Amino acid sequence: MTTFRVLAVVLVVGGGLGCGDDPPPTSPTSGDDDDSTGVTTTGSSDSSSDSSSTGLDDADASDSTDPDTGPTPMTCGNGQVDAGELCFHDAVGYDVGMVPSDLVLADLQGDGAIDVVTADQGGNGHSILFGGGDGEFMEPAVALAGVLGTRGVAVGHVDGDDTLDLVGANPGSDSVEVYFGDGSGGFADAGPVASPAGPRAVAAVDLDGDGGDDLVVVGEASADVTVHRGDGRGGWLPPEVYPVGPEPYDLVAIDLDDDGDVDVAVVNRGEDTVSILRGDGTGAFAAEERVTVGAGPRGLAAADVDGDGTIDLATANYDADEVGLLRNDGRGGWLSLQAFSVGPTPQAVALVDVTADDVPEMIVVRSSTAELAVYTRDGTEHYDLAGVYQVPLDPLALEVADVDGDSVPDLVMTGGSAHVVGVMLSRP
Repeated sequence: MTTFRVLAVVLVVGGGLGCGDDPPPTSPTSGDDDDSTGVTTTGSSDSSSDSSSTGLDDADASDSTDPDTGPTPMTCGNGQVDAGELCFHDAVGYDVGMVPSDLVLADLQGDGAIDVVTADQGGNGHSILFGGGDGEFMEPAVALAGVLGTRGVAVGHVDGDDTLDLVGANPGSDSVEVYFGDGSGGFADAGPVASPAGPRAVAAVDLDGDGGDDLVVVGEASADVTVHRGDGRGGWLPPEVYPVGPEPYDLVAIDLDDDGDVDVAVVNRGEDTVSILRGDGTGAFAAEERVTVGAGPRGLAAADVDGDGTIDLATANYDADEVGLLRNDGRGGWLSLQAFSVGPTPQAVALVDVTADDVPEMIVVRSSTAELAVYTRDGTEHYDLAGVYQVPLDPLALEVADVDGDSVPDLVMTGGSAHVVGVMLSRP
């Protein structure tokens, strides 16, 4: 395992401090090269340049010191997360296959512990890290073969039993590979399912309400989304294809218009747009709607960020060094795009409450600088920089779940060039 140090932490709304294993520095730290991963600990390089125009305000670490009373006391490690407090251990890296480009978190063994499955682009398959429920993971005990550059991975129930199955997107063979789970962490390769050209991302979700999960596959080369509805026994009905924008890259499947049916949103890297496909509850979708976002969107996340009961969308706009926020108007449409500068090359974004203030934070991984940045919403429409952490080299994917059983979200990301999964445990 390899540990990656905290870079910089600043005062968070509510008076708490972000923290790593050591007391937070008042300026970015530096360290030695780690030859095993290719990671160099460097200073924070947040490039937010115009907070007045973007609505994102960068706080400074010096804000945590009061001239009369001294530094604000840290309470990280006291067993609870106070509202507004950001507390994480430094990232720990676990070796997986070559160039992990995607990951999914799920309990594969039925033991109540979260496990990790990666899509290893350079390793042509998947690595599985079994979790112990305490935040520790075993080195990969299972490696599932894929075909020619596996890019996406999902879990779901596709064969009619109660155990989780795996699905991997393989662009080299224009197929998705299905693996039936046995409930104890073992998987049997059920073979490929033909997909659109260059499948990049995949989701397993029940689109038609029959209790079994269907497959939604993003075809990067074919600029479409293909739906494979399951027959409940591990087989598939004829595919249905829906055009989207050029170079679709990532997707979410969630009810966006509060009608009880699953919808699909896809970011189109080649056109700087998001395509919205609205489901009708039978597994079919209406023609796409396209909404413009920032340049080069790669990551996509969905959550209610403003507390109005509707799902909003955030895009990691890699070429613009921004996150674009599309807020739902509650009537099936979208309010004006908000763009927030978040530093160089944001590859993935998550919207999750990690500070116990009941407001989702904006969490971004920056691939070129090997950093994770957390931004807190200040109660209006602004976001403040709360902390910057070193993570494994070339972070390509980010997921959030409670992996150590303390009821506080932890952060898990892939390090593409480091060939590791990075785990940042909460520190309540």
